[in-house]
Amino acid sequence: VLKLHIRQFINRVNTSPKTMASWLNAVQEIAERSRLGVPALFVTNPRNHLGSGMAVGIDEAAGSFSQWPGTLGLAATRDAALVEEFARIAAEEYVSVGIRGAYHPQIDLATEPRWGRISGTLGEDADLTCAMTEALVRGFQGRELGPKSVALVVKHFPGGGPADDGHDSHFAYGKFDVYPGGNFDYHVRPFKAAIDAGAAAIMPYYSIPQGITNDPVGNAFNREIITGLLRGKLGFKGVVNSDSGITTSMVWGVEDLTVEQRYKKAIDAGTDLFSNDATPEFVVNLVRKGEISDERVNESARRILRVRFALGIFENPYADPDVAERTVRNRGFEQKALAAQRKSIVLLSNAGVLP
Repeated sequence: VLKLHIRQFINRVNTSPKTMASWLNAVQEIAERSRLGVPALFVTNPRNHLGSGMAVGIDEAAGSFSQWPGTLGLAATRDAALVEEFARIAAEEYVSVGIRGAYHPQIDLATEPRWGRISGTLGEDADLTCAMTEALVRGFQGRELGPKSVALVVKHFPGGGPADDGHDSHFAYGKFDVYPGGNFDYHVRPFKAAIDAGAAAIMPYYSIPQGITNDPVGNAFNREIITGLLRGKLGFKGVVNSDSGITTSMVWGVEDLTVEQRYKKAIDAGTDLFSNDATPEFVVNLVRKGEISDERVNESARRILRVRFALGIFENPYADPDVAERTVRNRGFEQKALAAQRKSIVLLSNAGVLP
């Protein structure tokens, strides 16, 4: 916080609400002592979906917060009002412990049945995914960002569902998304819905969109995808938040570049914020050498700080540990979550298709 000046952290902790709020408050006290007093923003992966346990990078601390259906189950209710209420309650739990950002929803269309991340999507139907996405943005963020909001980082642009052979782009053998049948625009539609609903940030996926652009590189490095499509055609004005580790791990299409050159290419493409990288010295070096302008850095800083100001964390970044203890997974929230679980159940019937 004080030496590297980093202000965004992902919270993967599974502990009591009171302890979590107290710990996050202690970090905010450190940030407040810094030269500019810029508060920290704590983000999380989903915490409210019923499951067998924590899956790092997909679900955090399953069981600690109120337990609702997974995203496929929420979509199966076909009830946007219920989904919006879920998001509002989840946001209240997040805010009570000091979490003000979220690395979700995952609105990739699940058109490739072999892809391992279908469970985190809202299904394969673009119309349904658009409706559910709008409800999630309204519930978590409100009509506009404020002191009760959680800023969403919608992922994974422009849609990671059509993974080549079902392989995921966390791995080199899965680094391509293929968009068969000329369906690229179909996969982009939910992101347009998220933008229109006011999503604060969007996360590009690691994948190379095969045959879509002239530069065969991962989306966060791809100027045609970020500046041309996302900002230009779709009109997105918020934060472009990369997926984790794009400068050292999932470096598809830029394997031959140095770490510093990868930073430059992503920044030139339009990426504002790098997840899971604690090496700001590379950006500082690029500015000092004149390869990245002060103006370009300020452009991203404005987008990032605009979200922080709107959330009200400059005025008050602290959470009340006693309120957190009373709020998270309280009886009323659990009753509503259980009712949603019942509504999400789908009965399959065999009309002669199966033996």
